[in-house]
Amino acid sequence: PFAAPQLCPAAGTALMAQAPWRKLARVAWFAVPPLVFVKDRYMWVYCVEGRSMSPTLNPDGSFIDRCFRDRVVVLKSADFQKRDVVVLRDPNSNNRIVKRIVAQGNEFVSKEDGGFSYVPPGHCWVEGDNRAVSCDSRTFRAVPMGLVDALVVAVIWPFWRARWLDEFAE
Repeated sequence: PFAAPQLCPAAGTALMAQAPWRKLARVAWFAVPPLVFVKDRYMWVYCVEGRSMSPTLNPDGSFIDRCFRDRVVVLKSADFQKRDVVVLRDPNSNNRIVKRIVAQGNEFVSKEDGGFSYVPPGHCWVEGDNRAVSCDSRTFRAVPMGLVDALVVAVIWPFWRARWLDEFAE
């Protein structure tokens, strides 16, 4: 008797090898759009770079601190108030930066030279907590509220610094 070549097992093996990729593609197809929606509309995790918000965020200049930058939870649709820590777009570079709202529209901010700066309606004045290294409204003036993206509510990484920000917990 003549034996037929065994093509089916090889084909079945190839199909089985593709199955994990198909499964991954299916999961991505259903998981990614909701994640993008949540990120764009509600909340996300953001990595804080630099020391301008020290000691509130990234408090130490140690090697360990540089390896474990703070990861924070941010809320997108928030009502921003004075003293809030926020993520905003830098008006000069369009990069995302983290600063604290010091004043809002129709308020005055005292300057280091003894004078005052007026914050126009629809704008806010932002400063870093570490004024010695922060590039903020003292450099680029009042910022349109449209550039403020999100409210920082909690530090979630590194785990030994995980906490609610005091302003949000009150």
